This record gives sequence, structure tokens and C-alpha cells, in this order.
Amino acid sequence: MYHSAALTALRRSPVRFWFTRWPWTSLAYLAIGALLWIFTLLAFTFIGTIPYWARWIATAERHRVRLAGFRPIPGRPPGAGLPGLQEPLLWREIAFALAHMLIGLFSFVALITGTTLVFAAIVAVFVLAGVDTPLIQDPSQAPLLVPVGLLIVVASPYAVTLLAYVQGALATALLSPRAEELQTQVASLARANIAELDRFEGERQRIERDLHDGTQQHLATSAMRLGMLELDVRETFPPGPEQDSALESLEAVRRETELALDTLRDVVHGLRPRTLIDDGLGAALRELARRVPINATVDAEGVGRFALPVESSLYYIASEAVTNAIKHATPDHIHIELAATFDRIMLTVSDDGLGGANSAHGTGMVGMYERTSLLSGELIVDSPPGGPTRIIADIPRPY
Repeated sequence: MYHSAALTALRRSPVRFWFTRWPWTSLAYLAIGALLWIFTLLAFTFIGTIPYWARWIATAERHRVRLAGFRPIPGRPPGAGLPGLQEPLLWREIAFALAHMLIGLFSFVALITGTTLVFAAIVAVFVLAGVDTPLIQDPSQAPLLVPVGLLIVVASPYAVTLLAYVQGALATALLSPRAEELQTQVASLARANIAELDRFEGERQRIERDLHDGTQQHLATSAMRLGMLELDVRETFPPGPEQDSALESLEAVRRETELALDTLRDVVHGLRPRTLIDDGLGAALRELARRVPINATVDAEGVGRFALPVESSLYYIASEAVTNAIKHATPDHIHIELAATFDRIMLTVSDDGLGGANSAHGTGMVGMYERTSLLSGELIVDSPPGGPTRIIADIPRPY
């Protein structure tokens, strides 16, 4: 049975239920449906509009069920567009639109009939009080109308809530995504994110080429010419204070140029290790472990290559996790494990340090969460105070 907060409140205390918000929200839920059923009828009259109206009414219903005490129903991702004719979701949405039309028609008739009878009962009270009114042609009907109207007033909160529950449960059953549809959505989002990361990687490669072939070459040429100029000064100026001053200035400029060149090389290297491009994520992780100043091991045997954006993102996560551990947790040992199945990739970085890793303590952890999210995955951080720390990036394997 589908859970409804309104139905739970009704079962808990039928008398107190009168004074809750649920009779009114359920009435609003049915009233909206009663107003929309005619548009659904028109949509089914013009066959070409059926998929579009069914999509609209289903999208609205996924949020509207909250009025009947249900949780919002998950829908398709924003911008996913109209599902194709081969997708079961579209046919379930059309089935719901048809059911919504029938329930809306019933609600419309019931609300009009109930309202009319209650109004007639109110008029009947005035007739019994001796007030002459043309609204009731036969005054002998007045004693019958009053108890009917009273019965409708007393029963309507329960009837309205139960009818709203029926429609909400039907909507939940038809419009809730199936497991295979959720998997398809995850795969689709993963492919879209990989495509976006591909564009990002292409732009990063262009920056790397520009830095390597442009700025880096200019700095290297400048350093070489400074060295030649230093030789010219030694040959042109006689030994003495003037030559020493000139050589000192040239040496300072040459050191700054070489420092700028080294810094630029570090920047180019930091964008993405060459090993990652040539040999894959496993080799890049082993190179990362060799560079750290403490004992670090890597287990990535039997793992092949992935898409370059995936490898780059996972390498960044591992590098950031290692850097954070060394900087904040002072561990004695770090272990990196990379594993893959036919549909998942899991990267685990663990250390025996002080623990207490928290995304509020810096942007590095936030960047790890963002990169994992872009890959439609989940980042799990298990880092109690005192350690140890385990950071797990679990992502779907793109194809």
C-alpha cells in the first residue's frame, strides 16, 4: 500500500481529522483535477496532442500529489524532452492521463452534486423556519434535504480524502520510475557529463600546447640568450667593478627567467601528468605514490583504460586526497586502490592518519565532491577523529 500522510492522519484519529489540513488539501487536489479533466478530453479528441498533454499533466501530477499527502514523484531529468514512443514511461503517462480524465469527471460530478445538495439543505432550513423562498418548489421536501445535507457535510472530509488517496496512489503507481529507467537515466546523464568533460579536456590540451609551444619556448630562448649575453659582457668589458655589476644584473635576470620557466613547467605538469595520457590511470597513480614523501602503495592490477575525462577526474580526486592526508593527517602509510566491474569504477584512498576530514575545511574536498557528481557518482568520506580515513569515489562506468 502506498503511504499517504492524509490517510495516516485519518486512521489515527477520525474525529481530530476534521481539524487537520488534509480535508482541505485533498479537496483542492480533487478540485484541480475536476477543472482539468475537460482539457484531457480535448487532448484525446485531437490525437496528435495526446503525448504532449500526457507529459504536461504527468509532470504537474508528480508535484500535485503532495496535496493528497504523498511524496513528490521523481520524474525525468530537466531538459530530457519528450520520451520516445518506444519508452514505457510515455505509455504510462498516457494511461494516467486517461485515468485522470475519468477520475476528474467523477470528481466534477461529485463536487457539483454535493455542493448543490448542501446549498439546498441550507435553503431548506430557512423554509422550515417559515421563510418563503422560490428556490424550493415543494416545501414538503425540506425535512428530507436537511439530513441529506448534514450527512454530506459530515462525510465529505472522509470521502474527499479517500478519493484523493485513490488518485494519488494511482499516480504514484503509474508515474514512479522503474529501476531500469533510473539506470538508463543515470547512464544518459553520465554520457552527457562525459561529453562535457571531453570538451573541457580538449580545451585543457589546447592550453597545454600553447604553454609548451609558446610561452615555455620563449622563456627557454630568453634564458639561452641571457647566457650568451653574459659571455659577451665578459669578453667586452675589462675585469673590474663595471663588469661585476653588469654580470650580477644579468645573473639575477637569468635566475628569475629560469625560475619562471620551472614554475611554468610545474603548471603544465600539474594540468595533467604525461603518464596519465600515455599509460593510463593505474600508471599515473603509481607515479603519484612514488612522489609522495611517505610510504604509499597502489593496487590497480587488471584495470584497463577508461575515457580520458574519467581518468583525469579520478586522478584529481586521488591526488587531492593524498595531498590532504599528508597536509592535515600526518599519516605513516597511504593506500590507493582502483577497481572496476562491468558497470562501476571504484577509487579508494585510505590512510592511517589523524582523520577528521571535512569539506568545510577547504576547497579541495569540495572539488572532489563536484568531480564525482559530474561523473554521476558518489563520494563517500569515512574519516572519524583519530582516523583512519577512507575516501571512496564510486561512479558508473561509461561506455
